[in-house]
Amino acid sequence: MDDYLIDRETLGKFVDELIKKEPLAVNDVEELDSLREKTMKALDDKISTDLFGKLNDEQLSEINKLLDESEDPDIFQSFFDRAGIDMEQSITDSMQDFAKSFLGGQNE
Repeated sequence: MDDYLIDRETLGKFVDELIKKEPLAVNDVEELDSLREKTMKALDDKISTDLFGKLNDEQLSEINKLLDESEDPDIFQSFFDRAGIDMEQSITDSMQDFAKSFLGGQNE
């Protein structure tokens, strides 16, 4: 099972809403499930890339150490606060960008 930065339930709900808005070329439930998983992974990857891309080398080293040592979400929130990064806003922006791309530039 893959590790996700954002919890699977949140990713799943967001992706399900996107899938409802965009007609998909799938033939059966298995293909839909596979597409859903791939889309969730792609969304999580975008969020991670965007969020960690805002960090300098020293901050990346520090966050990697935290990732190895703890799973407490409060530690990560504190880290990003100290780094001057609004974690929630960054995640929201990434999700909006992803939705726009997924829906072909239309995000209603």
